[in-house]
Amino acid sequence: MEQTSGRAAQLFLVMDRIRRAWKRLSFCPELNKSQFWTLYWLYRSQKGQPEGRLVTLSALAHAMGQSMPAVCQRISRLEAMGYVERVPDPRDKRSTGLRISDGGASLLNTAYTRMAQTMEEILGVLGEDETEDMFRMLARLAEAMEAHQEPAAERRDLN
Repeated sequence: MEQTSGRAAQLFLVMDRIRRAWKRLSFCPELNKSQFWTLYWLYRSQKGQPEGRLVTLSALAHAMGQSMPAVCQRISRLEAMGYVERVPDPRDKRSTGLRISDGGASLLNTAYTRMAQTMEEILGVLGEDETEDMFRMLARLAEAMEAHQEPAAERRDLN
């Protein structure tokens, strides 16, 4: 472990610090961040649908890059809270679509506005040039990390 790059440890610590700070930010006391982003992605997915078409659970999970069980559990909770509705597909009675309720749309709008204001205040500390530089560098870092992901089987072999 002594041979580990100091830069690697520094990156790990900074990313962990950002994760912990992000976890403490709250834009909406009624929703946790997973629920907020699920509503957000449902809203985005709905906007991309032709008139009258509903978003399916599998399409939402795919758009979010998450597993069906995880998204299904969140949708069930959001439905119980009255923010999401399951609607029978008028073209295929065996299929069910998802729709944000009026209350869910109102809550999402309020939470999104709070989130945007909070993030603008935080980014204001950096200024325009540093913010643009940060976005560019974070995009490059994300691309490098995505390119370096190992298949799950290879990771298990290392343990």
